[in-house]
Amino acid sequence: MRHVLSVLLTGVFLAMGVAPGKAEPMTPFVQAAHYGFSGVIAKIQSGVLFVKTEKGLQPRTISPAKADRVGLHEAKVGEPVNLLVDSGNVLIDVSRTDRFFPEHRFIAGMVRYSDPYWSEIQLSTPEGLASYEVDPLAGSKLSVLQEGMPITIELDADNVLVDIHRGR
Repeated sequence: MRHVLSVLLTGVFLAMGVAPGKAEPMTPFVQAAHYGFSGVIAKIQSGVLFVKTEKGLQPRTISPAKADRVGLHEAKVGEPVNLLVDSGNVLIDVSRTDRFFPEHRFIAGMVRYSDPYWSEIQLSTPEGLASYEVDPLAGSKLSVLQEGMPITIELDADNVLVDIHRGR
């Protein structure tokens, strides 16, 4: 019961856009097919951050480009981080534990172009044609998209596509 209450409160904080006041590890939560949990940077090699996660969860790696984009360019071994993965267990976002995940935006539209090398997507939206950079971990989702398909994309705080949802 205590765990359920904790998960519900975390959901309320997320819905309100409120960050927890302390720099404690996150309580695992599920939000719209996303799962959040904490880990600790165990090793840094060639700019890649190797994150050890809670027991039973696979270790994660964070590329130098993603680490720079999310503000972890000066990360240290032993530093705790919060991780957010999608329903396919793909890393969507990462943040320091003293900051909560920045808000993500959702944009609905029709696919006009998806780069075969997974770096860009173009959508036709009610506001017009828009192009977005694609996070390399989300790029594999582009291969199943067809021109004219209605989708909703999820953008991180840097306006980079981190997840795709079919339909509107």
